[in-house]
Amino acid sequence: MSQSLPLAAPAERRTGIRATLMTRPSEHVRALTSFVIVVGVAFGLYAWHLGDNGWGNTYYAAAVRSMTVSWKNFFFGAFDPGGFITVDKPPVFLWVGALSARIFGYSSWSILLPSAVAGAATVGVVWWIVRRYFGLLPATVAGAALALSPINVAVDRLNLPEPFYVLALVGAVALVLRSLESRHWWWWTIGAGVLVGIAFNTKMMAAWIPGPALALALVAGDSDGWRPGIRRVSGRLAILAAATFLVSASWMLVVDNWPGDRPYIGGSKDDTVYNLVVDYNGVGRVDGETAGPGGGARPGGTGALPRDGTPGGNQPNGGNAAPRGAGGIIAGTPGLLRLFDDANGPQIAWLLPFALLGSLLCLWEWRRDRLKRAAVIAVLGWTLLFGLVFSYAQGIYHSYYTAAIAPGVAILVGMTVAAGIAMARRNSWWLAAFAVLVLATAWLQVDLAGRFPEHLAPARNVGLAVVAAGVLSFLAALWPRWQMLARPGMVVAVAGLLVVPATWSGYEAVHKSMNTTLPQAGPREGAAGASFGSAPFDAGAATLAAWLEAHRDPPARWDLAVSSAQNASTLIAEYGIPVMAIGGFSGSDPTITAAQFADLVDAGEIRYVLTSNGGPGNGGRAFPVPGTGGTGARRGGGQLPFPGGATASGNGTQSAPAAAGSSAVFAAVQAVCTAVTGSDVPATNAGSLYDCAGAGNRLRSAGRGTAGASAGGASRNLRPRCPPGSTSRPIPPRRFHPSRNRCPLPHPRRRQGQGPRLGAGPAACTHGSRCHGTAGSSRAPPAKGADTTRAASLLLRPWLR
Repeated sequence: MSQSLPLAAPAERRTGIRATLMTRPSEHVRALTSFVIVVGVAFGLYAWHLGDNGWGNTYYAAAVRSMTVSWKNFFFGAFDPGGFITVDKPPVFLWVGALSARIFGYSSWSILLPSAVAGAATVGVVWWIVRRYFGLLPATVAGAALALSPINVAVDRLNLPEPFYVLALVGAVALVLRSLESRHWWWWTIGAGVLVGIAFNTKMMAAWIPGPALALALVAGDSDGWRPGIRRVSGRLAILAAATFLVSASWMLVVDNWPGDRPYIGGSKDDTVYNLVVDYNGVGRVDGETAGPGGGARPGGTGALPRDGTPGGNQPNGGNAAPRGAGGIIAGTPGLLRLFDDANGPQIAWLLPFALLGSLLCLWEWRRDRLKRAAVIAVLGWTLLFGLVFSYAQGIYHSYYTAAIAPGVAILVGMTVAAGIAMARRNSWWLAAFAVLVLATAWLQVDLAGRFPEHLAPARNVGLAVVAAGVLSFLAALWPRWQMLARPGMVVAVAGLLVVPATWSGYEAVHKSMNTTLPQAGPREGAAGASFGSAPFDAGAATLAAWLEAHRDPPARWDLAVSSAQNASTLIAEYGIPVMAIGGFSGSDPTITAAQFADLVDAGEIRYVLTSNGGPGNGGRAFPVPGTGGTGARRGGGQLPFPGGATASGNGTQSAPAAAGSSAVFAAVQAVCTAVTGSDVPATNAGSLYDCAGAGNRLRSAGRGTAGASAGGASRNLRPRCPPGSTSRPIPPRRFHPSRNRCPLPHPRRRQGQGPRLGAGPAACTHGSRCHGTAGSSRAPPAKGADTTRAASLLLRPWLR
């Protein structure tokens, strides 16, 4: 190969200012320019017309608004202003939105902009990783690949946990690689573990998926190899694991051992974060033991409350329910090729062949360079682990989860460009291997674009033309006369591969998000645009909110009780109405019994209840189950599993356990409370809106038959007010002991030994019906073993001292 000409005069001929301008500053300027352009493009895509997305995901927006009410709600991540139940995720990412809302005021921009900033910061960290170890050109390519990733554009424009936990994990990769080249490696390793722990407290078990890749990178990047450095390698792994576990378990241990009252842990079966981590957001997501809300709009009709909390609606049964392959609630069928189907392929698969096949070139090229080898192993392991888990997940899986794969794909693309250029310099025949990578990826892009010809045909043709020009250019470099075309041709070919995904991303950046619940990038019509949550659900919310404002009971803690958080989210997020979501996100959490609800009614905490004829917790469209084509029916009938221990029959009807939850409460409410009638009642809620004022004893009697056996997981944040004769506040409820909800004696001078003891049983209450906080005969002691976190906390306590 011919030798390249020098780019500048010899160093000894340059002095003073001229030397400064022509050497180091020019390199820094190029790097700064690349960084600003890549991160600026990313932030522009993520923040363009961001206010058009409204409140984004109303479930999380409602939590942010509620968390601004009190610092207690803030710490626990309470969903409602009254602090009845939390969201089904740890609150770290919500803390960011709540702080932004406290500082700048509650608005669409204040709750959505942090996600855009986090997404752009992730692009910046990816650029820094590739720039430090592989050069400026590969860093620019990697940053552009992530900035133009369709699913990341869709996700980073909404208030979801993905932008924050992905940023933390990418930062952990950067710190792990930095620890391999630093003498003070322990500080960098601790920092990496802390970031993984922060990611865990954002998305729980999903944050640990790339953990094995980080550990393997520490082993592969040790300077002395395995045997001489076994002690240092063991120390690195131990420090990384210890920091990860301590930070990951910190919020869980505090909450599960909280001595006073707190909100119920949404999504759990026994009101513990441990159960939420292991079951609902852990094993259940992979083995299919949990499922989520239905794949289409809920049936309209009297009292029906759709997904985002807006009442009523004229949606037909199923709404715009998408088929399984078009991005429904469970995206695609589990299997090796799941990431290439209609639900996932247009979101993440555009560059997958180039990244995965190119990683083989990277491993071969840098097999003797420990830092670069460790970087390739970490990022390749990241991509493979996330890809395999998402491909074979049998439980709740949405296509927007693949946003976690995009940073790994982008970094591998940049690494492959660096490896291809380096290998072609030594032997130009490596250009043929690079051509295979480009053509294989172009073939996949033609297939994906062909599924949506009405939208992507022009972009596909432009992309193919650019790819062809690039491939022909760098293949011409096989002849010595045209060697100068190798590097530019490779860059042009890779740029051609970005044309179609950039076009797909552009649909999301210039339009309002088509689905704030299960986001996807792409056209607003056709198969790509139809999925759960994409139909409008705005009818009736304003009317019901106005009615509740007009009939608000000042002493009440909640203006309304509904079955699920999905039914309440818009009322809280948009109108600020304090709504109790009895069954949590899906309506199936065993939070409260009818007797406990009666206590709250007697105390004036709640008065109005809105039952639902459709949706989770009270019937509705079938929940899709993997392998059933999204119908929700299991072959042969039988029961389908739901979060929180609820079950669904083969026709999709869901119900919470009989002793606690929305089903038990609503059955009692419909039996004894008074249906609200009158001309001012919203038409969509007539017949399903109940007034329970003064019905406490009747509610208690109606729910007595089912409230005794399984109430151990009921909410610990029930603080009923004492009766008029009592002069003190009730003793706060303690850990899983509802019998400790006691009102003190009415006499202001209570002698020692008088009144209920803190740990007394039901017989200790001497006030009869006036002790609204007692369970009496309606609440049995918690089931043995209900506190699933106590054993873990006892094991970790000696290490935390």
